Amino acid sequence: MNIPVETSTARPAPDAAKEGAALALLWSVVHAPDGRAPFCRRCAAHRSFHRVSRRRAYACDSCGAHVYPASTTPFAGSPVPLAAWLDAVVIVLDAPGKVRPNQIAGALGVDYRRAWRMTRRIDEVLQAGGDDADLLRRLAGLWKEQGHNRPGRAPDPGSPEDRIRIAACRIMAQRGIEATRIADIAREAGVSNASIHYYFRSKDEALLAAFRWAGDQLHVTLQRLLDENVSTIGHLRHLLELSIPGDQGTFEEYLLWLEVWARVRRHPAFLDECVRMSRRWADAVLGVFAAGVRDGTFAPVAPLTEVCERYVAISESLAVRNTLGYSDMSAESARHMLARFTAEQLGLPAGLLAPDRR
Repeated sequence: MNIPVETSTARPAPDAAKEGAALALLWSVVHAPDGRAPFCRRCAAHRSFHRVSRRRAYACDSCGAHVYPASTTPFAGSPVPLAAWLDAVVIVLDAPGKVRPNQIAGALGVDYRRAWRMTRRIDEVLQAGGDDADLLRRLAGLWKEQGHNRPGRAPDPGSPEDRIRIAACRIMAQRGIEATRIADIAREAGVSNASIHYYFRSKDEALLAAFRWAGDQLHVTLQRLLDENVSTIGHLRHLLELSIPGDQGTFEEYLLWLEVWARVRRHPAFLDECVRMSRRWADAVLGVFAAGVRDGTFAPVAPLTEVCERYVAISESLAVRNTLGYSDMSAESARHMLARFTAEQLGLPAGLLAPDRR
């Protein structure tokens, strides 16, 4: 078997080394399980591959085609490091039926909201059985053999108010506010009904809190991505990825937007919050675009603020149509359409921003 190697000769930091090991494990298990050189679809032959720096990808040495090992696994589309996913799978399999999100959050150092989604996703895959469940079990076994699973911090369950916000976000996104009962939120958050009433006087108030929570988390995610040491085009790609619902968490946040919009005309507080969050998102978009203009990467076809407003309007429209389930607006088609539009508006070559297949 041809073992893929890093394209960079610099020794990675410990966290980067562990992430590289996780990616290499997925690569070998998913794409070269028989020990032979992986098959390149573009070349229609078995070829050697090398790791692509700063991406969860390997490239064919002959034609350069990229392959994303996580794209066909339960981890596809998730921004969470692959090493954290593998650690979480090990924790869940080591204590079936007993692991709660706070244990994942504490052991891996991720926020409670993210841990909740990871735990739920792993449980869903294992309960469904089939090839994905078998893959998780095999990956977990090999990951443990390599000695990578080392839980870190002590569990941090988060405050009751935070757990209520997260639970309200998930339940209301799934069922809508009308079909959600206070008891449902309490059960999901692991608190009493009285605790819900202590923090929130009504379901509308709980919805508003959940909406703020979801918006804040999306903003934190965007800022974390923009803090990465990547090119201007790399930052623009991050922006495009977050503009259309991707993983289950982002999709739930867009569902909450729909619930809030339905109440805007009757509740001024919802309108104020929509305006605040939209403005914050537009400011982030403007920041990315302005950075590209300063370094000469972008050549906008109109004043920068106008291009920014166009982007926000088009991206929100595409995101809503995808969230509502329009038959002609899948997440993939929405991302391609937004990428083409953005390239045109910023004076970039057509196809430069075409979404990667991860």
